Amino acid sequence: MNFFTTKEQSGDNCCTPQPKGKVVCPSCGQKAKGVLAKTLDALLTSSAKSSLSCLDGFYYCKTAECKTIYFREDQVLTQEHLSVVVGLKEGASPATLCYCFGWTKEKIQAELQATGATKALEDIKAKMENPGCSCEVLNPSGGCCLADVTKGIKELN
Repeated sequence: MNFFTTKEQSGDNCCTPQPKGKVVCPSCGQKAKGVLAKTLDALLTSSAKSSLSCLDGFYYCKTAECKTIYFREDQVLTQEHLSVVVGLKEGASPATLCYCFGWTKEKIQAELQATGATKALEDIKAKMENPGCSCEVLNPSGGCCLADVTKGIKELN
């Protein structure tokens, strides 16, 4: 399996429609979901983007212990290919849970220690209304962060 495939290696017809459903990550064997090309366009480093013939057809692996972040066919992208730290991956620092509004595990932990509670979910929900969120672009999963924030809070309590 290539951990990176250049344009020259990938051929002319790598572009596929947005992945549907879930497929198994080639690194950890857990189910992964498809992500939009605009997510990768926003989060991959410029060198990673320039080495790919297209950004379509990738899946996101959310397994914390797995080094794979995005994959398709025999292509695997890891943290080194991204311009942001993927907070849900083991050892990530900062461990960002909400990319739109800056909520990290560290920030939530500090709030819990200082006040015994966190307003992270309330803050995110209010800001989703105004000014609005950009989860499809800012969150490496390409989706809403509320489930991840809720899980993070439960783990920290």
